[in-house]
Amino acid sequence: MTRSAAASLNYDYKDEKYKSPAGILIHSRTVVEKDGFVSTGLLTYAEGDIIEVEIPEYKVFNLGDSVKITVYSPGGIYTFLSTIVAKHNGALIIINPPQNQRRFVEKRESPRVQVNQKGSLHAVTWLHTDGKQNLTDTIGLTVQNISVSGIGFALNDDDFDLSKAFAIEVELDLGFKLPVVAEIIRRETLFEGYYYGARYVDMESEKATSIRAFVLKMQVESYFKEKELRELKRAFK
Repeated sequence: MTRSAAASLNYDYKDEKYKSPAGILIHSRTVVEKDGFVSTGLLTYAEGDIIEVEIPEYKVFNLGDSVKITVYSPGGIYTFLSTIVAKHNGALIIINPPQNQRRFVEKRESPRVQVNQKGSLHAVTWLHTDGKQNLTDTIGLTVQNISVSGIGFALNDDDFDLSKAFAIEVELDLGFKLPVVAEIIRRETLFEGYYYGARYVDMESEKATSIRAFVLKMQVESYFKEKELRELKRAFK
């Protein structure tokens, strides 16, 4: 669709009057615009850092394209700039910027994705004493979920208890090695051992960017797997 053709479309919507939950965007007509080209599709998914727009002319768009998104929802007209990070079978996956997500919810936690990544514990700072223990033999851990603000993990050594730990130094294996410092904020008993939740401390911007890219990649992969499974189930009904 050319820019002039898009301009001739007549939408009967008013300016935004209230904040809307992300769910109100689903099935909203959505215009995707890049340099000299505009196409209209349907927003079909909005969770975490990504949205999906089903759009007939998806092949015209390329990964990494900067685009202007205009969503015509019952809650109002939402316009924001973003980037295409994936495309597949008639749909574009587009980053949902944090400032845009805050328009749809009063309070939002960082998107957390389920993973099965390895890591290792190198040092522990103990609660109330500030005594730091560097481990001669590092302890393996399994990261079960991750976000840009923290991780959830289980230690591979069931006998090592972090219940009185204040902070830990770990190296995450996310396809690349990433050392981080994190504060223990909760512990839960598992069938074998414990599950810990930890929040990053003094995260450098470069490391935060690497984690954000990893989380986004995992969100896209997880969504495509779920979508393929849903389509497979429908095919066998």
